[in-house]
Parts: sequence; C-alpha cells; structure tokens
Amino acid sequence: MKKYIIGSLVALSFAAGSALASDDFDAAWQAADDMRKEAASVKSEWRDTKKILAKAKAAAEKGEMDTAMSLVAMAHEQAKDGIAQAEREAIMWVTRVPR
Repeated sequence: MKKYIIGSLVALSFAAGSALASDDFDAAWQAADDMRKEAASVKSEWRDTKKILAKAKAAAEKGEMDTAMSLVAMAHEQAKDGIAQAEREAIMWVTRVPR
C-alpha cells in the first residue's frame, strides 16, 4: 500500500513539474519570438531563427523539454545577434563607401 501511495505521489510531482516546465517554455518561446520579430522589423532576421523556433515547439509537444529549451535559447541568441548586426551596420556602412 505504501509503495502505491509513494508511486502516485511521484507521478503527481512529475506531472506538476511538466506543467511548470511547459509554462517556462511558453514564456521563453514567446520572448524569443518577440526578439525575432524585433530583428525582422530592422530587416536583420537571420534565416534559420523561425525554423529553430518551430523545431523547439515540436520538441516541446513531444515532451523533450531540454531540447526545446536549448533550441529556444539558440533562437533567442540568433535574434539578439541579428539586432546587434543591424545596429552595427547602421553605423559602419559609411566606412565601406568608396571615396
């Protein structure tokens, strides 16, 4: 009887942990997508960022939360780098104009 109760408690804790991980994933995914949209607004969205976000969502749906979070982090970094690239190019284009 004790084993059954302990097993049930463990299963419930895993279910609760999955819900928390899902909430964390949703927030992280939304932040990365917002950053991607910002990069697109300055015409500096990198080619694979949207594809990586789609792969992350697919991994999360399969329950592969570690993979999903890793992909979201990668997409977020790409979007951030795209924005930084646009800012750098806005300043540095002058140095490449022939005089």
